[in-house]
Amino acid sequence: MSKCPIVRTIFLVSAVLSFDDRSVVGDWASFRDGGQSQSAGELPVEWSPSSRITWQCELPGYGQSTPVIMGDRVFVTAVEGLMKEKCLVLCLELSTGRELWRAEVQAANPSPSSFMASRAAPTPTVDQAAVYAFFETGDVVAINHDGQQLWHRELTADYGKFDNNHGLGSSPAQNASLLFLNIEHRGPSYLVALDKHSGETKWKVERGSTSSWASPILCAVDGREQVIVSSAGNVTAYDAQAGQVAWSVEGLDGNSVPSPTLIGQQLYVGARLPEFAEDGSIRSNCCIDLSKMIDGKPQVTWRADKAISDYSSPVVCGGCAYFLNKVGVLYCLDSVTGKVHYAKRLGTQCWSTPIVTQQLIYFFGKDGKTQVVKAGPEFEVIASNALWPDEAPPKPESYVEHAGGGHGHGANSNETPGDKPREDQRIEDATSEGRPSEGRPSGAPGGGMLAGLMKGDANGDGVLTADEISTDFKPMVPRIDTNGDGSLDQAEVAAMVESFAVRRADSQASARDPIVYGAAASNGKIAIRTGTRLYVIE
Repeated sequence: MSKCPIVRTIFLVSAVLSFDDRSVVGDWASFRDGGQSQSAGELPVEWSPSSRITWQCELPGYGQSTPVIMGDRVFVTAVEGLMKEKCLVLCLELSTGRELWRAEVQAANPSPSSFMASRAAPTPTVDQAAVYAFFETGDVVAINHDGQQLWHRELTADYGKFDNNHGLGSSPAQNASLLFLNIEHRGPSYLVALDKHSGETKWKVERGSTSSWASPILCAVDGREQVIVSSAGNVTAYDAQAGQVAWSVEGLDGNSVPSPTLIGQQLYVGARLPEFAEDGSIRSNCCIDLSKMIDGKPQVTWRADKAISDYSSPVVCGGCAYFLNKVGVLYCLDSVTGKVHYAKRLGTQCWSTPIVTQQLIYFFGKDGKTQVVKAGPEFEVIASNALWPDEAPPKPESYVEHAGGGHGHGANSNETPGDKPREDQRIEDATSEGRPSEGRPSGAPGGGMLAGLMKGDANGDGVLTADEISTDFKPMVPRIDTNGDGSLDQAEVAAMVESFAVRRADSQASARDPIVYGAAASNGKIAIRTGTRLYVIE
């Protein structure tokens, strides 16, 4: 654990008000505000590029995290440099956009800044003492409300470097004294609780090695505080103070990106449609009743046959649960029974989790368009709002990141936002997912997922037997193994590669800034974050 010398704090104002003097009513203190994505009070319903955007500013780096808010301060994180050399924590005045301070941490494990890997993806948390930020570089830092570092921790120095194709994106959860981080990757994976005062490890438990961006949440079950993690095919609860497993619900699939939503004692689990699965074949989007324990496990009260949460986590409002898939189809289900009220195309694709307030649900599209939907069993769009004109998306003005190979952010690379790479480049992007292909087995087409799969071919015969298939890919086998023999032959692998290339053909083109990554709401204001900009609407 290191102390202050590696952090440089830059002050932008001559005097900073005492944090204790500020109102904390309606704060949004963590990712999805602790797991409910609900904001107290009225929020603006309509806005446009020329109306009700109180302020906007360019950020000094790139980030995919959601803002957090406490009082009249909004906090965001970013990374800067071709190799993400700097990890940044910024504090701005929510009412004016004035930057109050900026803290810089030198990354413990620099890596190329790429469209296809996380860039300041985990959302920070904030309390009365500090803002706590975790970066995919392995750095965890606590900064007080005067901008001074309290402590810094390099998780990779203690527990090993991260090994994940797309980096890490799981956001920390918090209670009064602890910070909870779920680290899942190809290497030794774990859930760890850090003391918020010192950064020291309170407890650490092992988890399965897999790729996951799902974030933990806190809940109380039978009077005991628990940390819930939905990931890797199960939903597991741990005692918040000691780390012991309290219960687990298994048999899920695809719950590697969306995080669970807790409303009262009802836990709503979101899950993606796994590769090569068909609609209706996976029933991992479900509701679990934490108040009904049988043999020490809570009971699944209903499962959705077709509703899917690919990126956004589910939300609940007005007696309805909402699941949004990757192509923008919104499913509205009865929150008690799971009955489908409607499935309607929203008209935008969302990576950000919606915000709920006063019988309205705000869906923040990647393209800067926000659809405001009235809660209830009938589909009704109240307003459709834009952050920028379609013909003039914002470009970074000062933060220039010229990275090779089509990386960096779109407005400063050789291609402008909206440009698509040539066909042969799209196929390479699809199979390699933006990563180098060196090291894949001889004769294996493509890289990325395929290279990872073929690493298990111990005898080099081009056929993967059951014991040669890695844990990451085992859930896909029933959908790839067309002859049902339990192994993958060359024809099945080739068919998988072709299908995967089609599915990922525009993966880089669809990941070019400006993209809305997250939103937070407090005191009648909405803060919306793109890769390089922050907008506040009032």
